Amino acid sequence: LHVIIPMTEKQKPLALLLADNLQAEKLCSDVIFEEASMKSMMRKANKMGAKYVLILGEDEQKTNSVTVKNMQTGESDTIKQVEAIDYLRK
Repeated sequence: LHVIIPMTEKQKPLALLLADNLQAEKLCSDVIFEEASMKSMMRKANKMGAKYVLILGEDEQKTNSVTVKNMQTGESDTIKQVEAIDYLRK
């Protein structure tokens, strides 16, 4: 399971597009649409059993990138949105 977290209202349409792209490639995904702290959204993603969390904030929106956090290792990478599918398949 991959969980997408848009940081503000502005990133919600982008989060839905990314979720559609992932689901089209059979990469199961969910989007957390909550006005909550990052910590509580990460906790929720963890309870959902997320392997990766994809974070979309203003910086990521400006640069067409996404921050991908591996929930097992705690490592995170910022990658281009178009590379997300290949990255998650690794």
